[in-house]
Amino acid sequence: MRRFITVLFIICLFFAMSGVVFPEDAADQPLKECAGIDPVFRALAQSLVKDGFKASEVCAIFANPAVKFNPQVMPRKVVHREASLHYDIFLERQRIKRARRYLDSKKNLFASVEKEYGIPKEVKVAILLVETDLGRYLGSDLALNNLASMAVASDFNKVRAYLPDSYKKLSRRERKRIQRKLEAKSKWAYSELKSLIIYANLNGLDIHKIKGSIFGAIGLCQFMPSNALRFGVDFNKDGKVDLFDPADALASMANYLQFYGWKPNIHKKGQIRVIKHYNHSTPYARTVLKVAEKVRQI
Repeated sequence: MRRFITVLFIICLFFAMSGVVFPEDAADQPLKECAGIDPVFRALAQSLVKDGFKASEVCAIFANPAVKFNPQVMPRKVVHREASLHYDIFLERQRIKRARRYLDSKKNLFASVEKEYGIPKEVKVAILLVETDLGRYLGSDLALNNLASMAVASDFNKVRAYLPDSYKKLSRRERKRIQRKLEAKSKWAYSELKSLIIYANLNGLDIHKIKGSIFGAIGLCQFMPSNALRFGVDFNKDGKVDLFDPADALASMANYLQFYGWKPNIHKKGQIRVIKHYNHSTPYARTVLKVAEKVRQI
């Protein structure tokens, strides 16, 4: 299984290393007969074909009426501030009790995953609580839409109208900084979009039904698609990695944490360091551990 996951990751990495350029006058021959693609995604779709995806597949993906451009996604990514998030809500007693009930309702599954990977069940349920409220919130739009919308939003002039007022009157230096950030995020989103397509294909999932966070994370465990390829585990042995299934989601999460250094009797600083690989935020990591402790005490 690990060898299989490694092979998938290498495939993903190969695609991710391909150049990402969406020229307005890109040769459109492979998609010439494909109708229904929003013009904003036309060059993006052509780049996917150039990077090795079949034109028929790309056409089927982007000509689907569920695919829509959201101009507000990239601006939210640019102005996102981790410190503004209020993690204290996850320490409310009603949420802790709900997490405890969720853990108890799947105690055999949590125990099996803990036995396999060594990650405490309370830590896993805490991450599920913070990430998706135990599956209650998996995103309001398709991961495809969010990633594709970011991938094509590399031009400051095209997203300027959707930025907060404080971002609309910038010095030349600040504008250049934002432009560089947009270009970097666009390339990142394009790489994740390719990983999402690969993930959906490998696991027989309908890409037009995969909900995602505003930034494209998917499943109960909120993995970016590249991590779904690299760390995803088919724990229930049904032949696919489905991160919306509790068994696969919990095992994939545990696999990720184990890879980044979680081990028996790891000290608290070490726990925080490992969890920060999941989300690069100290407040996030501390909240996860606080939730885990409160769940343990019930």
